[in-house]
Amino acid sequence: MLLCLTTLLDEVNLWALGGTGLVAGLLGSMLGVGGGFLIVPILTLALHLPIKVAIGSSLVAIVANSCTAAGIYTKARLTNIKLGLLLETATIPGAIIGGFAAAVIAPSVLSAIFGLALIYAAYTMITRQHFMSVDTQPNDHLHLVEPSKISDNLSSSLTDSYYDQNLNEVVTYKVTRIPAGLGTSFFAGILSSLLGVGGGIVNVPVMHLVMGVPMKAAIATSTLIITITAAAGALIYHYQGHIYPFIIAPLAIGIVIGARIGVELTQRAKGLMLRRIFGAFLLLIAILMFLKTVNII
Repeated sequence: MLLCLTTLLDEVNLWALGGTGLVAGLLGSMLGVGGGFLIVPILTLALHLPIKVAIGSSLVAIVANSCTAAGIYTKARLTNIKLGLLLETATIPGAIIGGFAAAVIAPSVLSAIFGLALIYAAYTMITRQHFMSVDTQPNDHLHLVEPSKISDNLSSSLTDSYYDQNLNEVVTYKVTRIPAGLGTSFFAGILSSLLGVGGGIVNVPVMHLVMGVPMKAAIATSTLIITITAAAGALIYHYQGHIYPFIIAPLAIGIVIGARIGVELTQRAKGLMLRRIFGAFLLLIAILMFLKTVNII
């Protein structure tokens, strides 16, 4: 296995790795999804690396991406730190379970699971008009949940606000449906370590559509969550021997540069067309992953 991997690494183009990191950092930071949905398919399909090595490399690169983006988002006061830390109490246990589960699951099964996750992501990006185009929830949406259904004290402590450059106004919001958010965060943690995707593809729509968090705040908070979650998963993959610095180094350089650009774009634009194109790209990659699973490519 080690000899085969060394042969493959000799053929890997460092510029291709850096370019992959750049694009993943750009789109990952813009959408709050980490970038693993791009890194893993490219490393496995285009660069022909084993999927577990690709997932481990993706998780480490995601940490670099999320640290860069989270710092900028936090400085801009877009991140709801209290909400992020609360959701982490469910996400980290999920990440640990997912990391150990990946060790006993066959690569073909991982490819199939990843393809299904990509289809979900593509559907969300392409068809959910509200998710893609609205930065804030309508005011009446923030009060759909009766106060008796949640803890008033906890919900009030999570209330936050930020200045939206695109809307040119201060947006204040209240976080609702906290138990549902915690449950889905646990699932996102499992998905993160199992597939190397960071979990943001679950966290962002849940925070936005279920918990009433404005889109930009959801992206920023998801980036903070991903930083810690991906680090937990990456440690497990390192322990299992799937982390190789000469793969990660060019990925990390590219992803940090892309993350800084992506954060600036997120604060200034809605990116509706970009997300539709991204969703179509994810659908294409999902098809390729399924073809790889059945050994057609």
